[in-house]
Amino acid sequence: MLRDTLKDRNYYDDRINFRVECLQEDIDDINSEGKLRCEVKMNLAFGLVSDSMELLHLKYSRGDNLAEFKPLLLDTLTYRQWQKKFADALPDNEQVERIAWEELHEDDMRRTLIWLAFAYCLDMGQDYYLEVLDLIANQGQDGLLDCIAVAMGNTGREVAQGTLFKKRFGKLYDVVMAEPEQKPKRVKTYLDAWYKAEGSPDYHLMGDGAYDGYWCWGAALVVKLFNIDDSCFIDHPYYPKDLVHWQPC
Repeated sequence: MLRDTLKDRNYYDDRINFRVECLQEDIDDINSEGKLRCEVKMNLAFGLVSDSMELLHLKYSRGDNLAEFKPLLLDTLTYRQWQKKFADALPDNEQVERIAWEELHEDDMRRTLIWLAFAYCLDMGQDYYLEVLDLIANQGQDGLLDCIAVAMGNTGREVAQGTLFKKRFGKLYDVVMAEPEQKPKRVKTYLDAWYKAEGSPDYHLMGDGAYDGYWCWGAALVVKLFNIDDSCFIDHPYYPKDLVHWQPC
C-alpha cells in the first residue's frame, strides 16, 4: 500500500526504475577500464550516495517492505567509502577539489539526516553508524549533527554550540536540547513548521518527476534515537511513522 498518495504507483515505479538505472550507469562508469580521473570518480561516488538517499525516499513513499532497504544502506556505505578512496587518491595539487564534497552544507545535512534515520530505525548496528559518522566527519561544526552522533555512540566527539542552519534545522536542534518531558511538544512544533522551513516547495505540482514524498526524516531519527513518545503527532502527514515503528520479524 502506498504510504504517500499524492502520486500513484505508476509514478513511483517509473521514478524508482529511472533512479536504479542511473545508479547502475554511474557504478559501471566507476568500474570501467577507461581512464576516468580520480576527481571524476569522486564526483560520481558522491552522486551515488545522493541518489541512494532519493531512492530510499521514493521506495518508502511507494510502500516498500522496510526490511528490504538494508542492502541499499550497505551499498550506500560502499559508495561513500569509494568517495573517500578517490578523494584520498587525488594528487596533492588537486586535494582542494574534495572540499566542496566533504564540507557540511545545508543540503548535505538533509541527506545525512535521511541516511542516519534509515540506518538507525532499521537497526543497521553500531559498527555501521560509527563508520558512517567517521566518513561524514565535520566534528565540532554543527551542534545538531554532533549531538546526534554522540547519541549514536560517537561519544568522544567534539560538540559545537548551536546549528549552522538555524532556519531549516533550528527547531530540530531544539528537540535534541530539550528536557525529556518537553521533547514530544518540540517534535510536534518542528513537524508543523517543517514544510515552510523546507521552502514550501510544492514538488507534487511539478511535472518533471521532482516529487518523492513529503517526509520529515529528522523527526524520525530523533524520535527513535531519544525514545520520544510520539502519540501526540503520530498521524502527522510529514511524520514517517512506519519507519520509526519498524520492528524486525
